[in-house]
Amino acid sequence: MFKIGINTNCECGKGDNEILSNIKNAGFENVMLSYKAQNIEKSIDKIHALGLNISYFHTDNNRANDLWAVGESAQSYIESIIAQIEMCSKHKIPIAVMHATKGSPSDFALPPNKQGLKNFQEILKVANKNNVKIALENIDCFSIKHLYFLLENFKDKNLGFCYDSGHHHLYNPKTDLLKKYAGRLFALHLHDNLMDWRAGFDHTRDLHLLPFDGKIDFTKVCKKLKNINYQGVIMLEVHKKACGKPQMYENMEYKDYLVEAYKRAEKIAQMLE
Repeated sequence: MFKIGINTNCECGKGDNEILSNIKNAGFENVMLSYKAQNIEKSIDKIHALGLNISYFHTDNNRANDLWAVGESAQSYIESIIAQIEMCSKHKIPIAVMHATKGSPSDFALPPNKQGLKNFQEILKVANKNNVKIALENIDCFSIKHLYFLLENFKDKNLGFCYDSGHHHLYNPKTDLLKKYAGRLFALHLHDNLMDWRAGFDHTRDLHLLPFDGKIDFTKVCKKLKNINYQGVIMLEVHKKACGKPQMYENMEYKDYLVEAYKRAEKIAQMLE
């Protein structure tokens, strides 16, 4: 049986405590804790008190473009990520999901460069020391080269890939990312969209809908996951308040949305068994 999880920033409650309680009551046993939590340490205590497991921690991506720069801002960002990895180790969170860039089509990072390798080496050294896995997430079509650059230059056992189904089919549908990084797949972000992004649009096409509510063919996604023998968590990364239009869930109660989210994740798990 596959473990089933959901992101804590799914917007299903008024404040973190209510969101976590609602997640638990919907049947979830695993979560991806977001850096956007109001108080991360208190959220961790609440998660554990509820008997939930933290499968991944999603690190801060707001300043991720600084990874490729030099200077005070870049060093501050590196130190922040290092502190987040050490926090994962402290609380026995096995995987830190990280962006290679901020990942917005309207906010470009510098091209992949040697400074980025130097900066990332500092982060990876701490991850290896603390035995925390870093899973680099595929974001938009402009930053995929940054992802490739890091994964091709570092072969550490604690560095791998987080497959985001929504980003893949929205921005890079012609690339078989699951086949490319089959042996390094650490984590999943499963969500849906209308696959309608094109040059000139911002991130609001990245809807983060429940699987099967958009145009992604999850039968194919599951077939690829099954072919590479994926055995990890079926992790949703969804937002009740979709990141753009249509707003499909605005009239749903938190409970109803989360129960439906669990059913969708369960359906994917069944497709993989």
